[in-house]
Amino acid sequence: MTKAEESKLETMRRENRLTCRLPAVVEGRDRDGLKRDPAAQCVSISRRGACVITPLDVVVGEKLTLALPTINAERKEMMVVAWVREFDGERHVGLGPIDDDTFVIFSDAAVTGSAPSEIPAVG
Repeated sequence: MTKAEESKLETMRRENRLTCRLPAVVEGRDRDGLKRDPAAQCVSISRRGACVITPLDVVVGEKLTLALPTINAERKEMMVVAWVREFDGERHVGLGPIDDDTFVIFSDAAVTGSAPSEIPAVG
């Protein structure tokens, strides 16, 4: 990923975020196969991204899926790693949209407190 692409991801994540503590499942693939963290935690979310705590070894630009089972057990979002930072001994991973038209569908429930059945379709 180029510096310009990294900068774009940093800019895209700067919007209203809701601080939360939601159970999350993060999955991805690398040269060794499937990597999965079924015990990740989503600590903030917006309509275009999320921050999760996970011990997974990930790199900027890598694609991962994010699921928030308490919001919508059936929904997974494909996202891209925008940044990785160590904070208080935990790995925080910023996830952003794959492209400019992507919004995180289940973020409406997290942001507004709606029930999963009340989440409007996007797209």
